[in-house]
Amino acid sequence: MANKIGRILIGIIVLAAIAVGIYYILPGNIKNPLTATLQSNTNDNYAPIVDALKGATIPKNKGITYDSKISVQDSNAWTIKEISVDDAGNGSYDVYADAYKVTVSVENNTNDTGMVTHTNAHIRLTFHVNKNGSEIKIGDKVVEAGKAATPSEIDVAESHYTSSDEYFQPILNCLAGL
Repeated sequence: MANKIGRILIGIIVLAAIAVGIYYILPGNIKNPLTATLQSNTNDNYAPIVDALKGATIPKNKGITYDSKISVQDSNAWTIKEISVDDAGNGSYDVYADAYKVTVSVENNTNDTGMVTHTNAHIRLTFHVNKNGSEIKIGDKVVEAGKAATPSEIDVAESHYTSSDEYFQPILNCLAGL
């Protein structure tokens, strides 16, 4: 009898290891929505942080929320990563808004066509936020529904942009126009 129980336990451990291994090799367009679902069901800080950012507007695009543009894209996902968080859930987080199969075109003065276009690209917006009680901040600004919130970084395909890059706002404008 103990031999059968041992075999069953080993079988469960092997199946769990296979499932975890498969999860880690999944492409982002499958893994990120799974992670978002898991986080929304298990992390008490997920909803207040993500909902605040979803309701925020894209800078210089009045009334256009991140949620209205990210949620309509393929395999979209909002995930969070705890950077420095206390037991009460207060501290620093990175929030990622991912969308797949997005076409992004921005003006470019350095090539012959005058445009840089990424077709069927993965776009990731990264927000560095601080949570203190019910207050969510990006830098010194409180994140509120209907108010502009600027991501810290944007990744489009293999290109990385920060707020100091000349293409940062045009990419946000392109996102708002999707």
